[in-house]
Amino acid sequence: MTVFAFRSLCGSALRAAALSVLCAPALAAAPAATDWADVARRDLQFAADAIATRHAGAVDGQPSVTVPLADGLRLARADLANVRSEQDYLRLMSRFIAGFGDPHTSINLRLSTRGWTGIVLDQVDGRYRVVWSEPGWPNALPPAGSIARTCDGVYTGTFLEMKLRPYLARSPEYPDSFSSLAQQAMFDQGLGWTPAHCVFALPDGALRRYDLPLRAVPGQVSQERLAAVRPNYRAAAKPVGVTQFGAGRYWVGMPDFHGARSGPAYEALYPKLSALKQPAWVVFDLRGNGGGDSSWGTRALSALYGEAYLDQLGSAMRMQKYLIADAATVTLFEEFVASPAHAHSRDYMRAALAKVRAAIAAGQKMAATADDGAPAGANELLPARSAPRPHGPRLAALIDRGCFSSCMSFLLAIRATGDAVVLGEPTIGFSPFGEITKTDLPSGRGALYIPSALYRADQATREPFVPDHAYPGRMSDEAALTEWVGRTLDAVPVR
Repeated sequence: MTVFAFRSLCGSALRAAALSVLCAPALAAAPAATDWADVARRDLQFAADAIATRHAGAVDGQPSVTVPLADGLRLARADLANVRSEQDYLRLMSRFIAGFGDPHTSINLRLSTRGWTGIVLDQVDGRYRVVWSEPGWPNALPPAGSIARTCDGVYTGTFLEMKLRPYLARSPEYPDSFSSLAQQAMFDQGLGWTPAHCVFALPDGALRRYDLPLRAVPGQVSQERLAAVRPNYRAAAKPVGVTQFGAGRYWVGMPDFHGARSGPAYEALYPKLSALKQPAWVVFDLRGNGGGDSSWGTRALSALYGEAYLDQLGSAMRMQKYLIADAATVTLFEEFVASPAHAHSRDYMRAALAKVRAAIAAGQKMAATADDGAPAGANELLPARSAPRPHGPRLAALIDRGCFSSCMSFLLAIRATGDAVVLGEPTIGFSPFGEITKTDLPSGRGALYIPSALYRADQATREPFVPDHAYPGRMSDEAALTEWVGRTLDAVPVR
């Protein structure tokens, strides 16, 4: 049994639309001011109702969804009286959706990077350090290596907890949560979270306060400049392809599982994997892979070991999959079937679509599209078995906090080979949901993205994947990371 996961991370921010100001006749009535509290009230209730009825976890009664739905709605309703501006509206809606702690449940409010302070922080060795300080900035900036002791009068970690975490789907139990929060703290997203000033301990030990005025993006700082700075602190896998990095060792880049973007590169990759001569190790580079269609990954396993072994892996993983049985899911899978990017999975999707239609006809809330006979939600975990690889190379997976969704499904398959090695840094928590549907908010000011699929596997909800060997440096440092991977594989006992 081969289980495919279509768990793309939807809802990334779109470019903000430009506003036009038209000259009105002198005696024309002024337009009525927007009642932001009313806009928020309607959009909030719509979002809560949609999640309660369309989120696979809510329908199945999963506590990770039902608890934040009830608690978040109560808190948001209590705050409606304080909504007086567009920013208040954005903050309320962002906070409500972020409370689910799962990027699969997201909202697109057309936020974008509006400003930058000129520095980037990260959590390094328990301290909040400057990992980038922009040269030539109009005002003084702390040099790289400086430690941010306080921001706006409180400890920097407390600042991140109060000002950023409520608006981002980063649960506090994730090992990298405060690192990710720190990386975003100096960029304005329209939610009013950047500090006005911070006190830094400089490399020479001196303490100095720096004002941190924002410079507009893209007016004063180009998007191209932001894109050039980002690789210094945020990792991404090498492009789709295979390269040799030692005797019998091959590095396979898998930065995403999106067929429309990378499908041709993956189609070119599989024959190269099948043709490898006496490979000892294949390292799948999954840094920053936010998901899509996991079959782009599992087809690589088929290229290495054969289609029959891939079916054995599917049975060993014991993954169950259930879909909301309604018209929205039917529409979603009809789009999947029609998409050229999913042509190689069309038979599976047609079979899943037939099961959804049959469940609708039977009056069922969910359709089982892959299961071992147990009902959805019957057990929290499904202990997996291993299917030892029959031949070929041993596998290693290089993961980081950006490996999410279908990347995690592929990682489950890699682990099921029995002797794979996982390297890098912990991921964020496992999300057992997928197949995202989009619904526009009543106000027209954004869209809601809700998962219609529920997966059950041997990974607990929100449990991070933890590497067997943790990388002690920065995951974006290509040369040092590659050298470390080689040394680590040298020390792995032969099985």
